[in-house]
Amino acid sequence: MRRPPAPFTPSRRQVLASLGAFGLSAAVAGCDTADASTDGEVRLDFQWWGGDERNIATQKAVELFQRRHPKIKVSVSFTGYDSYFQRLATQVAAGTGPDVLQMDYYQLRDYAANGLIANLGGPDFSAIDLAGVPRAYVDVNRLDGELWAVPTGLSTQALLVDPEIWHKAGGLPKPGWTWDDLIEDVGPALKKAAPDRSPLTDFGRYSETFDLWLVQRGKSLYKDDGSLGFTEADLRGFWELTARLRDKGVFTPPNLTASYDGSTASSLLIRKLSTAEFNLTGTVQPYFTTYGDIALVPFPTVSAGAPLGLTVGAGMMCVRQSSAHKREAALLLDFLLNDPAAGSALGVVRGLPPNRRNMNRIAPGLGKGDQVVYEYVSSLEKRFSSSAIPPSGSDEDKLEFRRVNEDVLFGKKTVGEAAAEMFDKYNTTVPKG
Repeated sequence: MRRPPAPFTPSRRQVLASLGAFGLSAAVAGCDTADASTDGEVRLDFQWWGGDERNIATQKAVELFQRRHPKIKVSVSFTGYDSYFQRLATQVAAGTGPDVLQMDYYQLRDYAANGLIANLGGPDFSAIDLAGVPRAYVDVNRLDGELWAVPTGLSTQALLVDPEIWHKAGGLPKPGWTWDDLIEDVGPALKKAAPDRSPLTDFGRYSETFDLWLVQRGKSLYKDDGSLGFTEADLRGFWELTARLRDKGVFTPPNLTASYDGSTASSLLIRKLSTAEFNLTGTVQPYFTTYGDIALVPFPTVSAGAPLGLTVGAGMMCVRQSSAHKREAALLLDFLLNDPAAGSALGVVRGLPPNRRNMNRIAPGLGKGDQVVYEYVSSLEKRFSSSAIPPSGSDEDKLEFRRVNEDVLFGKKTVGEAAAEMFDKYNTTVPKG
């Protein structure tokens, strides 16, 4: 799944440095190097990142696949996220590495552009059936109309709120509530209901929330071609709004805001210093485990009829371009995506299942936190907006976005100065910016 909003992903330039060092010719040098035994067995290598729960569930699904396809032997390998792409970049640049690999939203464009992953629209991948997956969940993995990955788990954005406090303050707002509602009504009511907390954790530091705000206005952080989709005035407007929310006491004060690094341990909601904070639906279960009951609320928007700004976040699985066993890799991807037994084994370790039938099949047995996510996504998915694949340099800009905004938080820069600096940074790192 797309990473949580705290910008601690490794630098794209660091990740791709080894690719450039080897060059594309090296990346495809291993193409069609067969790995099959004399008795017709095919060996696939499958690599992903994840914690214990994901690793155990995925290995169980792989075992089920091998029972269905005894001539295909799957070797699995997994690491933590921080080391995953450093290792993967070196492997694929040398023409080796996994046949099937997990991909990140912020890396897909580069791997596709460098010819390191396969176009899944070709005849070798005809075994992948996408009929049971809503089109929006498939299209998020397309570039220039071509499919480079299949979705493996769904997420979207939400405000994670303390339902008891919010009900005390008047109830959970309906989709279509506005920024004016937050400033004039909901924020003050929350301050009365919980005077020892800020209503919301400040989310002005995150480019993800800026993108959401843009989508509500018919724009986006990036366009389909990877260029910028906004102006300096747009960024200034967003930070003026977040400054107003701080001035009104709706947001956490700067010293608390700066102490939140995106982890569960530093969460201002979990530390009972705010009543709500921005995150992705894939992060909800740790809140339930650590904090207790959590409700999900869509962001306030421009007006009742405006877009909610919510976009699809889909985990991704790709196939290495130089794999000699693309057809077998397609069978594995199709199994993980569509097979009911695989759906049961995987559950929600990668997010909600993209396959509609599998999602609905496992829903009754979900724990409380996952059930809340299922109901939230199911009720709002028809109002999701499309989201362009980020261009090269965008992960670095996430880091800069936070740094520049903190200069505003602590009075080192005005909103106008910060917006000008950040917009210049975007135009330096983003192609066609």
